[in-house]
Amino acid sequence: MARIQTRKGKKRTTYTATVRVKGYPPLARTFDTKGEAKSWATEIEKEMRMGRYQDVRPIEKITFVDALNRYLEQISVTKRPNSENRDKQSLKIIVDYFGPEISLVEVSPQKVAAYRDYRMKKVAASTIQKEFALISHLFNVARREWGFPVDNPIPHITRPKIRNNRTRFLTKEEAQRLLDAAKTSKNPKLYPYLLVMMHTGMRPSEAAGMKWGDIDLENRLVKLPVTKTDMRYVPLTEVTENILRSIRPVDATNGMHVFLPPNSGESKQLVDVPCLHFKRSFMTARMKAGLEDLHLHDLRHTAASHLLMAGVDLRTLAEILGHKTLQMVHRYTHLLNDHKLKAVDRINSLGLE
Repeated sequence: MARIQTRKGKKRTTYTATVRVKGYPPLARTFDTKGEAKSWATEIEKEMRMGRYQDVRPIEKITFVDALNRYLEQISVTKRPNSENRDKQSLKIIVDYFGPEISLVEVSPQKVAAYRDYRMKKVAASTIQKEFALISHLFNVARREWGFPVDNPIPHITRPKIRNNRTRFLTKEEAQRLLDAAKTSKNPKLYPYLLVMMHTGMRPSEAAGMKWGDIDLENRLVKLPVTKTDMRYVPLTEVTENILRSIRPVDATNGMHVFLPPNSGESKQLVDVPCLHFKRSFMTARMKAGLEDLHLHDLRHTAASHLLMAGVDLRTLAEILGHKTLQMVHRYTHLLNDHKLKAVDRINSLGLE
């Protein structure tokens, strides 16, 4: 049977839950709220009676910080540089909130929900989702690979909904204005860079980080060995093939970047985020074109949207963009309402003649 004891201290009141079930030693834990104490006691008693309880006391000395640091050393280092850096930034924020002393087993759904509410006052929902992804994966790894008897708190709480999903794409006229402005840029690589993105749907850093050794101009294919998901091949339009041929140096080597300067490998920032090389020149070009609301990533949306309007099916589009599921490309279909209206107007007189 579970018992809840209230202890009133000088600074705060705590609640100690004690669970006693035949066949198990008494188990007790102290919480800041009575609700947390009851919830924990109910769950523990249920697991004991069903014979599924695993004693977590041997790992109670393992702090949340210890587990996060182990995750960084063993898991984060295997990720892409951007993802590894994001994990490091998220860890600092998480540790600042939870403190260095809380144990891994004390990270309950209630505590994570409180963290969510705290963060929602400061950052966008998408940022919290990334932090939750880190916490969730940590607990899954701790249980499956490290053998820690801990439960993942993330599935038990409500995640904030992302309401700022941006899907802006250029019309043909806007695309022309942007490319015309890019031709006048002091950066001679800006025009071919933007054209490649606009015609392939590559992510900004995928296009910026291309090397000549990964481009097969004869077969009009680009190999992207490092992407957000898996390695993939991207087809080139005839226009992009021609523009790449025109800028290819006679002495180009396989390891030479297409768009980045020769010394770019010395900059860790450019290695991690290649598209930063075009940040200033792109901002100037979009201002000249009167497209101040445009982001580099919008050129990926532009390619996807115009491919759909040209009749490309969703599965092929997903393969070109590197999406693992069709759900990721369904976001573009609602943008094509005008295109759909023009299509159905072709049968406007059906049955009326």
